[in-house]
Amino acid sequence: MIKRVSLAGLILMTATLTPMAAPTASAAPAATPGYRCSYLVWDGGQQWIGTDDCTPVGGAPENGPIQGTFTITGRSPAATVKCTQPTESFLSGIAETPDRVTGYQCRRA
Repeated sequence: MIKRVSLAGLILMTATLTPMAAPTASAAPAATPGYRCSYLVWDGGQQWIGTDDCTPVGGAPENGPIQGTFTITGRSPAATVKCTQPTESFLSGIAETPDRVTGYQCRRA
């Protein structure tokens, strides 16, 4: 004798027998705050300056001191530098958008 199963019962059995997919905990990493400027100028050391039409991205401050790691991307030359804060007692840069952003302890990214 064949037992009849309703559609609702079949769905319930399938849901019960199908293993649940493990939740993915791969949240996207937070973007590094930074600035996009028309020009990127190197001072010959570890200081880089972005000038002309600088816009903050990723939560970077528009004006004032910058603390923590940030980037400056120039359109001419097309390059990006990453600036860091060596210790808590130093700043990693100064923002004066839209005219200028100065980064200390910077390296080409």
